Amino acid sequence: MRWSEYYGKINDWSVSTAVSKISSLEDMGAPDEIVDALNIIAFEDEKGATRLLNRALQHGVKFSGENLAEIVDLCAEESFKKALYQSADAFTVQELDDLYGCVDDELIVDLAKRYKLSAPADIAEEYEEELCPDVGMSISWNRFYDAFYDWKPEYAKARLQAVTDFGSDDEVLEVVQELFWDDEYEASRFVTRALDAGVRFRDENLVELAGLCDEDTVRQAVLLSKLLLTEELLEELYGNVSDDIIIQIAEEQNLRLPEDLREEQDEDEDFAEQQDLEYEIQSAIDASDYALDCLVQAQRSMNDSSTASFLDMMTKGFFTSLMKYSALSESDVDMQQAQNALDSLNAELRVLQKKRSVQLKYGRLATAIDMWIDDGLFDALAHLQINKAQKRIESVITQVENIRCELRKQL
Repeated sequence: MRWSEYYGKINDWSVSTAVSKISSLEDMGAPDEIVDALNIIAFEDEKGATRLLNRALQHGVKFSGENLAEIVDLCAEESFKKALYQSADAFTVQELDDLYGCVDDELIVDLAKRYKLSAPADIAEEYEEELCPDVGMSISWNRFYDAFYDWKPEYAKARLQAVTDFGSDDEVLEVVQELFWDDEYEASRFVTRALDAGVRFRDENLVELAGLCDEDTVRQAVLLSKLLLTEELLEELYGNVSDDIIIQIAEEQNLRLPEDLREEQDEDEDFAEQQDLEYEIQSAIDASDYALDCLVQAQRSMNDSSTASFLDMMTKGFFTSLMKYSALSESDVDMQQAQNALDSLNAELRVLQKKRSVQLKYGRLATAIDMWIDDGLFDALAHLQINKAQKRIESVITQVENIRCELRKQL
């Protein structure tokens, strides 16, 4: 039987007669006519409608999306799906829209992927992971945030790289915790992007970040969010971020340091002050040692000058006079070196005198040891000057030794 005859008489036959004639069909008609016949038969006999649909598929009939939407509930599911996939290679985007709501969304998604068609807008977002052809395609924060829990982590991480904006600090932290809880490097990269986009973190969110990101990122987050910080939050941050960050924020925002950090800082300052004091005391001791060396050398030179002066007075010879003036010249150099060493020692002691914790029992050295020999002086007068300088040097040596002893007691 030809389809034209079958289709022309189907309205006059009983359903059972129409079903019995299916096996005798030699050809098939247009899809719209087949859909009409299926509707007539399926009203009373679903199995009969399924037989007719299978017959049409055997003849290679392809249906439009609109046709398939009409027969979706008329035949067995397996036969309907066969008709769907047999026809899908010719579908357009509009035909997928026609089927949307009539068949399962998963079938629409599968067809869209298989034939590279755009899915209906209502399900395109819901099934983005399956349908998105390019993970680098721009996506808004709201769209990403609403969907990322339903995506596989790797896909969500890939799509995160394409977000065009950022949400609140709560949302950003939530994404970090969900996707990067075990990856400090990627967590830090993402938070840095958020900070660059203007996100600022508050309260306990900063504490949470400290356990997820590297120190540089946490520092940046805290410093950029400093206007939102309070003394209470600094207490929360203490122990979770480096002390220098907290100290810097406290100084810039005029906030009180956490109690434990204040105590540590006081101890550090006391230790540093003690170290400085010990260094200054040691410097003064070194200066006193050098001054003593110079004074001893000046004392030796002055003793030599005294001996030469005495011989010159006794002999009045040319050579003894020459020896005397040569010794006096050397003494003058050694005395000047000793005076310079005493000046340096006095400078060190003036620094220590400003320290309340250092009490030195001494008067300022300020002993100007002047020994300038005038060629016009009488020999006896020169000898008296030498004796006077010797006594002065001896007195200064004793004073410097006493000061050095006092300094060593301070260490």
